Amino acid sequence: MEEWYSAVRTLQDESDDGALVKSVCARIFYSLNRLKIKDKKKFSQRLGPEFDGWAESVEDVFPKELVREIIQDDDFWKLTFKVARS
Repeated sequence: MEEWYSAVRTLQDESDDGALVKSVCARIFYSLNRLKIKDKKKFSQRLGPEFDGWAESVEDVFPKELVREIIQDDDFWKLTFKVARS
């Protein structure tokens, strides 16, 4: 989990609004942690309607561009998916 916090801090440091980035990352983590995923392989590859629907639910709360930027960060995504789904 410490590795995940480190990844979040890196994203915060690269952003103009670190607090917002931290909030988006936390929302991504907790929603992934509770989500029942049918096709984990596709979801982990950020593909399919299941992933798209989930991403849109996060984008309903936070700026779409920021959410997409964070989700598209390969290191953050792989680590978050691994930690949240374990």
